[in-house]
Amino acid sequence: MSSPRDGNRHQDAYGFEPLPSYLELAMATAAATAHDGPKQREKGLLFSRLSAVERMIALGIAGLALYGVALMSDGFYIKGKAAVAQILLQRAFAGPELVDTTPTASIQPQNTKPLSAPQ
Repeated sequence: MSSPRDGNRHQDAYGFEPLPSYLELAMATAAATAHDGPKQREKGLLFSRLSAVERMIALGIAGLALYGVALMSDGFYIKGKAAVAQILLQRAFAGPELVDTTPTASIQPQNTKPLSAPQ
């Protein structure tokens, strides 16, 4: 019988495979932990399931949405203000029938003496 030690001394070195790469190790670790139960997280926190980067992205999106709502409301305010101004201008230039031009008070106050009168 022949033993595995017979023959060339370096023959056994060719039977080994190379070491796994980082990607292969990461995939094996992910596959091994895929069926583990979910970690218990605090309930009641809004972003408890998100990582720090995901939280920053969510806050950025929420900030941009708020900024968009502010710009839209400012635009609606300006449009409404222009519509009210247009109505007021139409009333102002409608004609003298809407505007009372008769003086209701005298120009000279009643309790004072005229400036040109001798004393």
